[in-house]
Amino acid sequence: MLRIIEDNKLSPIHYAEPYAGGAGLALKLLHLNVAEKIILNDINISVYAFWHTVLNNADHLCTLIEGTEVTMNEWFKQKEIINNPKGHDMLTIGFSSFFLNRTNRSGILKGGVIGGKNQEGQWKLDARYNKSDLISRIKKISKNRERIDLYNMDAIDFIKNSCSIA
Repeated sequence: MLRIIEDNKLSPIHYAEPYAGGAGLALKLLHLNVAEKIILNDINISVYAFWHTVLNNADHLCTLIEGTEVTMNEWFKQKEIINNPKGHDMLTIGFSSFFLNRTNRSGILKGGVIGGKNQEGQWKLDARYNKSDLISRIKKISKNRERIDLYNMDAIDFIKNSCSIA
């Protein structure tokens, strides 16, 4: 994508993700200053809550990441939150999404835990949970929050409206 943008002299761009997920490409373009703005969208409340928290409450999110033990008891607690988000605030849902993304196989929010529930697999629950690196990445994104717009819309509606959003 970077080469396509550069070869066609399209930079700087506004880049939109109708299904934000982890927003890897969008963030890469933003951090390289190829995109002057990224527009993230996800109808999934858990994904939206994570990005909302990164953009609006990063310090509290980082405090939770630093202070939360990565255990199976915590995994079950976070799994319950993501399975029943009603009644929880954005920070709680956002952290739950983060925790499960980092502790589930392939980062799938409603997937199974790395290493299995008995932690008998080759990889353990915390294999992808490097607190200092993850906190650093969240802070880097948060510092660029004025260049990131976030929506919680159906993707088709988002695409229909994205020209007027940008």
